[in-house]
Amino acid sequence: MLRYISALTVIAAAVYFFYLQFKKNADAIGAWKFSINPLEMSLAVIFGSCALLVGPLVWRLFVNSYLKKKLNYTESFVLYCTSAMFKYIPGKIWTYAAQIALLSSKGISKVALLYINLVSFICLLFVAVPFFLYYYFIYVQEMSLGATLLILTLFMLMDVVFIIANHTIVNYLIRPINRLFKLNIKPIRTDKIIFVYVQMLYSLACVLLGIALYFLARGVNMPLPFSQIIAMMATICVSLILGLLAFFTVGGLGVREGAMFFMLKQFSNIEAALILPVISRFLITLVELLMAVTAIIIGLKYGYFHDIEKVKPAADSALPRESAG
Repeated sequence: MLRYISALTVIAAAVYFFYLQFKKNADAIGAWKFSINPLEMSLAVIFGSCALLVGPLVWRLFVNSYLKKKLNYTESFVLYCTSAMFKYIPGKIWTYAAQIALLSSKGISKVALLYINLVSFICLLFVAVPFFLYYYFIYVQEMSLGATLLILTLFMLMDVVFIIANHTIVNYLIRPINRLFKLNIKPIRTDKIIFVYVQMLYSLACVLLGIALYFLARGVNMPLPFSQIIAMMATICVSLILGLLAFFTVGGLGVREGAMFFMLKQFSNIEAALILPVISRFLITLVELLMAVTAIIIGLKYGYFHDIEKVKPAADSALPRESAG
């Protein structure tokens, strides 16, 4: 009940905030000439969709490292996108519960799935933070490019340390999580090269989302300079991270839009800061739902959901011994 109340409160607060901002800036928005460029809107949807397809690929890399019978991309797309649709129920637990139900017959434990989601988020953080640091020091602090690049280099060295010593670092990080949520997540040894591949894929996704935002702005007659493309990538990355952290919301609704507004306002006009978050949320939700429906249709056609009936309560015992931390 608390999750639902929190989700509704956040959504109501976001709607009221944007209402006040639209009302306050009615003159500027009224002067904006709304028009749709079909080609550039299509490019925005294509680039955004390609970025979202990275999710199943990253998830497959981690999951296959614990399975004897590997998932192909189609199967991972079906299982990932089907479980991802549950994020529109307040509380991220539903997404994880769906993953456990869909994969319990594949021989992978609940602990391993929780660990996969945790390290995937950490990898996303290591990709998103450099974009944010560039945005913060260039557009907010107005620091020189040389000093900004030095800070980014130091952060990337931290990333290298994480890749090399990921098992020890994650073991340290999950202790407070286990105590807070009364879980029993244990670090599992994963090949270092997988972390490299995952971060490369997440970097590609961030670039694609930034380009999608660029074409989206042009598609509604609100062009942003291409020189600010890194700031757009930072905006998408930070809003995505905050949306994931806001586990009590409905797919990060309200939190993502608020983050995009405050960040876009630093390097664009008020019209773009108000309108782009709303349009981008609509398009992303539409694409995610279409992907989920497609995944369910494919899963039913090829029988990817049949094994759910064979779920055994003691799925945790299926973790391979050589993978145990």
